[in-house]
Amino acid sequence: MTRRLFLIGTAAMGRAAAGSVWTPAVGGHVWEFPRDHYSHDGYRTEWWYLTGVLEAEGGGRYGFQFTIFRRGVRPVGAREAVRSRFVKDDFAMGHFTLSDVRARRFRFGQRLSRGVFGEAGFGKSGEARLAWIEGNELRLEEDGSMKLVARPDGESSLELEMRPTGAAVVHGEGGLSRKAAGEGNASLYYSLTRMAAAGTVRCDGRERKVTGRVWLDREWASNQLAPGQIGWDWFSLSLSDGSDLMLYRLRNASGTDPFSSGTLVRAGGGQRHLKSGDFTMTPGETWRSAATGGVYPVEWVLEVPSERLKLTVLAEFPEQELALTPVAYWEGMIAARGEAAGREVTAEGYLEMTGYAAALRALQR
Repeated sequence: MTRRLFLIGTAAMGRAAAGSVWTPAVGGHVWEFPRDHYSHDGYRTEWWYLTGVLEAEGGGRYGFQFTIFRRGVRPVGAREAVRSRFVKDDFAMGHFTLSDVRARRFRFGQRLSRGVFGEAGFGKSGEARLAWIEGNELRLEEDGSMKLVARPDGESSLELEMRPTGAAVVHGEGGLSRKAAGEGNASLYYSLTRMAAAGTVRCDGRERKVTGRVWLDREWASNQLAPGQIGWDWFSLSLSDGSDLMLYRLRNASGTDPFSSGTLVRAGGGQRHLKSGDFTMTPGETWRSAATGGVYPVEWVLEVPSERLKLTVLAEFPEQELALTPVAYWEGMIAARGEAAGREVTAEGYLEMTGYAAALRALQR
């Protein structure tokens, strides 16, 4: 949901000019690609979020997260001309991870940049680069494929070529994903759920060829979480029957929020918007982080009764927390097994859990 995540909840990233106005996320957006792969400067927050599950040549499994966030600090209507390169319209943040299942090792890194010397930025429509920060970048090729370069830490890197295998999926109501009551407490949200990927992973002094699947999430908004909402649990799963499932559970102090939502992408085409009453997400066994004290569920049961879909989901290994400042969260590889329409299925994907180490404030007004 990234997706669904604006972890740039920091006053240190900068404040908007007094009296300025950001564009609210409302219905009626006309989706157009490749235009919507690029930045939407009228909105205050935006991200390019990718996760993937990769198989290495000769054995071994890896997962990754690649997220670049844009945080607007000067709305379009307040961008008077300035001569200083240090006055910026937006700032960038990057979160990058690499999970090695065989070694049970999790690498992660964070980048923050004002991009005053071009080391971070966001492409305009028609340009090759979509978003980049300090050597990490996402590019769009003329044929619609994408290329990614990620460097989670000083010892590992990832380079992938990714090709969509289906049309973009717009979530919610025509792409408007409501997160709370009230006008504008929402995001515009689409995904490319099953991109075919090939490339290389470098870690532990070795380079390995990898292939797999990548899930791209794109969201932009100006307000999202309302007061009282403390976090969320978000799943992306690719099932062995060819379908894809996205679910998120918003949490407040009293439990699940009614604006929780999801999307089922059917194998044969088409999709179904899932409202909060259409599914359940039941947490099980937990893991406590020694770094932050956060207690995260690493076992879940997901059910969509009307689709006869029930999955038991397990973390590939528990130690996949980004112990970052200002917000720590869990983001890692998951595997699932269960039934869909009376048939056994397996699934793989990613789970994001926020608000377990501390309540989020970033997306609140």
